[in-house]
Amino acid sequence: MASRGRGARIKGATFERQLAKYFTDNTCLEAKRGIGQTRSGGSEVSDVDMEIIHVEAKRHKRCNIKAALRQAIADANVNGKIPVAITKDDREDILCTMRLDEWVVFFNAYLELKNLK
Repeated sequence: MASRGRGARIKGATFERQLAKYFTDNTCLEAKRGIGQTRSGGSEVSDVDMEIIHVEAKRHKRCNIKAALRQAIADANVNGKIPVAITKDDREDILCTMRLDEWVVFFNAYLELKNLK
């Protein structure tokens, strides 16, 4: 699609709505597209607004995963949520990236839920 301008904004907004629907349909949390960043320029608003997690969503021909995670970390420092970068390159799978220490918290919660810990 487009790498800049209106087409790129539409591509990103569509991806954010897709992620919000996915989280709402597949978790116990309600998620919606965090439109605050477009209205007020506020960097502390997640691209996908939900409890606990600050999502930085990127959908490009080739995403810079590390830059997306750095942005999520910086924004999450303001709002106190766990930073997660969710990226999708064209014609590739969606990836979820986070710091190892925070991933371990999620994994331990999963193990406890499954009574494996």
